[in-house]
Amino acid sequence: MIAYRRTGPESDLPLVLLHALPLDSTMWDSVRADLSDIDVLTFDAPGFGESPRGEELSDGEPNTKTFVEAIKARLDELGIKMIALGGLSMGGSVAADFTAAHPDMVAGLALMDTNIDSDDDDRKAFRRGVAEQADRGEGYEAVKDWTTTMVGTDTPKEIRDSLDERFKALPNEGLAWIQRAMANREDRSGSVSLVKGPVYFIRGTEDPTASLESYMKLALRTDQPRIKEIEGVGHFAADEKPHELAKILKDFYAHAVRWEETRH
Repeated sequence: MIAYRRTGPESDLPLVLLHALPLDSTMWDSVRADLSDIDVLTFDAPGFGESPRGEELSDGEPNTKTFVEAIKARLDELGIKMIALGGLSMGGSVAADFTAAHPDMVAGLALMDTNIDSDDDDRKAFRRGVAEQADRGEGYEAVKDWTTTMVGTDTPKEIRDSLDERFKALPNEGLAWIQRAMANREDRSGSVSLVKGPVYFIRGTEDPTASLESYMKLALRTDQPRIKEIEGVGHFAADEKPHELAKILKDFYAHAVRWEETRH
């Protein structure tokens, strides 16, 4: 089963957070520290952190559905029936996949610096190229520039260095599998309309991958949308400005709890 970490007071409605590539769930550590009064549950993607490889979880073609069902199996084991769900970048795509598969379990959805539609041909080719680099043990070469191209202009050197150090330690097998899985995923734009509770769209103002326009279009499809921007942040808000992100997630979680309470 996939690896997880749970902190804070256990509840009937944990906040589940899914990480970005090419990191693992330790990406959330600084955010988690600010959410010590909340039941927070994080997962390592297949092949990352302490989780088994994707090939061990499914012998089929790489697909994010494998990750989704591994999350569901772990939640079932823990007796969890409802979650407030958030994901950043790849984690957001998987969160949308989970919502599409198990909408009745999602009391609220927080999409951070992410796209939840399917890849176009160019993006699929890019992902498969990264997977092939990772097959050769060169995954770091594919992502090393992200410490400049994917973070805010004024991001301090120590944060860039921290990201770079973790990029260097990325698991090549895990990166290859998850990139192929991401290339194979379906368009999940409709998943936001399945959530009757709050849906937060969170982005760094300098993120080159998730535009405000795309979030505004998705927000029109939801009952309780909130769009939140973090000034001066690129693609890795959990590292670049974790305290600001934690504040937004605390608000999101409180909103999800209130909505869930009104249902009973």
